[in-house]
Amino acid sequence: MLYSMRKPIAIAALIIVVAFAFGIRVSHPHSGLKNALGSASSGIVVYKKANEFAVGNKILVTTKDETASPVLAIVRGVDKDKLEIQSGIATDTIDATEAYGKLIVMVPFIGTIAQVLGL
Repeated sequence: MLYSMRKPIAIAALIIVVAFAFGIRVSHPHSGLKNALGSASSGIVVYKKANEFAVGNKILVTTKDETASPVLAIVRGVDKDKLEIQSGIATDTIDATEAYGKLIVMVPFIGTIAQVLGL
């Protein structure tokens, strides 16, 4: 049984290493935008590290409220090194350096397990 699992585990590990090398990361947002399948805190997000953002990008950021960070938000305005973001009904202005990267996909419901584990 263990011998038959070696190849799939090796392939999964290789995919993770390659994705990490290309700036792909996984995180669990504590608050932010909601979708049809629930709140941001009930999901896990896959994002790509980035330094430049445009209006309309969905991003993962750290806000002034450390207990609610990281936050899944949408960019509403870009001004040099500042971003105006909206997470739910609240808007905020943050430094662009506080943004982790652009959202690739949100996987719903797995975040509930992460909350139970304290992540």
